[in-house]
Amino acid sequence: MTTDQIEIQQTIKRNALIVRCEDRLQAARDFADRVKLRASLEECLERLQGPYFSRETRTTLYTDFAPHSFGFDKEFLHEDGTWHLAYNGGLIYHGPHDNGGDGGGPTFSVSLTPHNGWSIHT
Repeated sequence: MTTDQIEIQQTIKRNALIVRCEDRLQAARDFADRVKLRASLEECLERLQGPYFSRETRTTLYTDFAPHSFGFDKEFLHEDGTWHLAYNGGLIYHGPHDNGGDGGGPTFSVSLTPHNGWSIHT
């Protein structure tokens, strides 16, 4: 195994993404492919999986009421070996259905710059 492969494996172990809604995630990926926004979704998933102030993390992804959207909890491993909540929020799909994130339904989320695609809200 190369050094790069070892580093990648360690990063995956350190910064886990736990998906509690596999079917919904696959449906969101299928939708993203249809509307040609797959990169937007995957970039957000990668950001959620990233470190928290260089600490080992785990992020749990779960269903949300908004279409093609998710809730999440980001936890970090404390020095005492216990997991602590760092923050939580939503991975929200904005588009024509919510006027790009104007705060109205069905997402009830605000985007400062209206857009089409996914964004992380905390």
